[in-house]
Amino acid sequence: MKEHAHVVAVADGVAWVEKVRQTQCGGCSLRNGCGSAVLAKVLGSRRNRIKVIDPLSVRVGDMVAIQLDESALLRVSFAVYMMPLFSLFVGATVGKFAFAPILAEYTDGVVALSAILGLFVGALWLKQYSRRIANDKRYQPVIGQIVEPFEPILAANCPS
Repeated sequence: MKEHAHVVAVADGVAWVEKVRQTQCGGCSLRNGCGSAVLAKVLGSRRNRIKVIDPLSVRVGDMVAIQLDESALLRVSFAVYMMPLFSLFVGATVGKFAFAPILAEYTDGVVALSAILGLFVGALWLKQYSRRIANDKRYQPVIGQIVEPFEPILAANCPS
């Protein structure tokens, strides 16, 4: 995974870069009916500041390509999306088969409450997981190279 960003600050072995969120077809003539353009209007063009490992000793103002290990990205994405769902379903299943027979009068409420409790447990697990990998170098973005400034082509991906 590779993205371009501007260096805004540097320190020993690390740099802070900013990337402005942009849509591919912001200048397109169909932007009024485009979901991406509407979403960009709602979200705005907020700058994302990211701390990255700097093996190249970049300077403030450089345009760089930042990289993230694809397998690390897939593992984290899987954890973030699947763990809450998995824990929600486990909670609902435990509520259905363990507690609902005892409280037969309130079956739906018990299942819903158990599902929410399972979701909460999954969120706690995810918080611990993120703390555990926070300083792992495999999950840190790295500056891969210094690149020349580029001009995005705004209307190239829009339908004509």
